[in-house]
Order: sequence, then structure tokens, then C-alpha cells
Amino acid sequence: MRFARLALLGALAPFLIRCGGDDPGASGDGGAQGADAPTATATATATATGTGTAPGDDGGSGLPTTTPGCGVAAKPSPAAGDKKTVDVGAAKRSYVLYVPAGYDPSRAYPVVFVFHGIGANGTQMSQFVKMQDYSAGNAIVVFPDGAGGRWDIEGEQDLLFFDAMQKSLGATLCVNPQRVFALGFSYGAYMTNHLGCRRSSAVRAIVAADGGFADKESGCGKTSALVYHRREDDDEPVANGVAARDKWIAINGCSKASKPVTQWGLDAKGCVAYDGCPGAAPVLWCEDTATSPYKHDLRDVYRVPMWKWMEHF
Repeated sequence: MRFARLALLGALAPFLIRCGGDDPGASGDGGAQGADAPTATATATATATGTGTAPGDDGGSGLPTTTPGCGVAAKPSPAAGDKKTVDVGAAKRSYVLYVPAGYDPSRAYPVVFVFHGIGANGTQMSQFVKMQDYSAGNAIVVFPDGAGGRWDIEGEQDLLFFDAMQKSLGATLCVNPQRVFALGFSYGAYMTNHLGCRRSSAVRAIVAADGGFADKESGCGKTSALVYHRREDDDEPVANGVAARDKWIAINGCSKASKPVTQWGLDAKGCVAYDGCPGAAPVLWCEDTATSPYKHDLRDVYRVPMWKWMEHF
């Protein structure tokens, strides 16, 4: 892994959501421009579906389906989100929280954690991958801040941060612990893979985009995984994504045979699903072969489909 290069890029560019890739652009979405921008039709596919789990509906995972925050009134977040802090040992860590418009404290919502690239923060990530918009009122969305713009991708520091955020959210909001998801881009994808590996009992599915696995990662539990990578990525080689895909195939016990994905808007986007995976732990691979000015990127046309894939669990 080229963490030395990533660290240098982090020092040179303060807006490194993309670890030195796309220009954030004037559009405010982290570089979405032209044909890559989501259309009104694509955004409309994520309309409210009422898929939140009713309190008491046990999906069989062994986790509860509600939290103590169910029944407690809460205000939807403003457009910029709510800045929150939580104690992790002696450290105070921060994140940006989006409680959806129309929040219903009697409905147990899924939660999506979105992890930024090196040198960035949760606020910047919320303007790049706008999961608070893609989920269209159907999820609570969290954009954590890495300590110093980085993640502990091999140790416990940010796993404990995740645990603390989960506990804090559940105390004040109505959350379904059986439907917790994570998406990460670039260095955030390394964190997402780490989280899926080490917190497989708490994370239902992950999306890892343009990143990889830490070298020393081992002892992983099975987790549903969608691995995305740009073929022309000039910062994180596609080989890193292939290695992450292959690791999840091995962890989940899938075969190397695959079939094209035809659901969730992922059809005709270079996505395949692998055969032989446990029903609760599928592995999908999306190799984005499009030519774009932005080589190291999670292209917009994949973002709502990624949410729809997570939402179906």
C-alpha cells in the first residue's frame, strides 16, 4: 500500500476527499460534473419506501431491532448536518449527523456511516458523497471525522470510535441495529474494510470504493461487501480493489464464478455478484471502466445504486 504517498498528498491538498484525485469543483459535490452528475431521474429512484423496520420485528441476526432512543422526539438536521462529539477513552471525537426530514421516532431507521479519504473530514465528505440526499429520508447518516484526517485501519482506535457513535445514536434516536451500513472512499475504503472485518456482527453490509485492505488484516468475520474501483485510477491502483474483492470472496466462502448484477440500478455498470456466497454475505464487484477527467473517484452514477443495494438488506 502506498500510504507514504497518501500522507504526502494529504499534506499538499487540504481537500483530499479523493486523496489527490478529483478537483472538488464549484458544484459543491466533490467534483461531480457533466455526464457524471446524477440526473433528477436517478435521484428520484431513492424516494421514501417505508422500509424501516417496525419495533419488535426480529430479523434473526441476534441483534435487537430497536434502541432506547425509539419513542424519543428528535429534530431533523439542518442542511449542513449536526456537529456531534463523543468520548472515546480520553479523546473527544467528532462526526456530522444527518437525521432525515420527516423523522419518525416510532420507526427504526437504518444507519449509514460514510468514511472520508485521507486529509479530509466528515463535513467535506458530506458534500462529496451526499448519502443524506441519496437515502431520501430513509436513513440516519453519519460522516465521522478521522483523527488528524486519518483512520486507524489496523488497530482498535476507530473501531472504538464506531462503537461509541453507535451507542450515542441509539440512546437518542430510533435505530435498527440489524441495518447498520458503512461506505468508504479511498483511505476511507480501507477503514470500511477494517470495520467490516472486525465488526462483522454489527455491520450488515459495506461499500468500499477505490481503496483496499490493510496488509495485516486478519481474523475477519463474514460481511456483505460491494467493492468498487475505477480501472483508470491513478492513485489507488485497481489491483488494490481486486485484492480487496478477492479477500472478501475468501472470507465469505464464495466461488470465483460470477454473474452480472441486474438490480438496484447497478446493471450495465460493470458489476458482478459471486456465486456460492452465504445468503447473508454476498460479494459484489463493480469495475468502473468509464473514461473520466477524474481518475480517482466514486462516480455519481454509482452512488444512488449503492444506497439501493444497502437498503435492500
